Amino acid sequence: MIAQKCPNIKVTVVDTIEEKIKLWNGEFDKLPVYEPQLDQVVEECRDRNLFFSTNIKDAVTKAQLIFICVGTPTKKSGFEGRGRAPDLKWIEHAARDIAKYVENGNKIIIEKSTVPLKTAEKIAEILNATKKQNATFQVLSNPEFLAEGTAIRDLTNPDRVLIGGEQVIAAINSIDSP
Repeated sequence: MIAQKCPNIKVTVVDTIEEKIKLWNGEFDKLPVYEPQLDQVVEECRDRNLFFSTNIKDAVTKAQLIFICVGTPTKKSGFEGRGRAPDLKWIEHAARDIAKYVENGNKIIIEKSTVPLKTAEKIAEILNATKKQNATFQVLSNPEFLAEGTAIRDLTNPDRVLIGGEQVIAAINSIDSP
């Protein structure tokens, strides 16, 4: 949706699974996920300002904003939370990958997954513990309010947008909301 609504911004989606990237790039005429109208958005923007890659280093190095959008399945092991709490291993893995490839400068990292409170603090902790000397990070939280089957509609006409971080806290309600 960012690529569609902001055609002057280059959006690169990165995944470590090469088969998924091939699907996103249109090699097999189907996307790796089904969402009504998503195929139209991808077709309109692909190779214009929407790109798909497995090259994490290149994407992180060139990005100004980095969204962490990964699955958060329920924990299957461990003493606490097994079967109930979200497993944040993919969030933590993404944070380590980001820190590994940022050489210098400031990056804004936005966690955009269904995660518990204080996950942004955990991401910041990982980034700051593993960063290179000249790298700085600001971590923002943008909670997900999407439902399968209505994600495109929810993104184009949200009933609320929340963004929070150490230096910014914003709650923006749409004009139509009571």
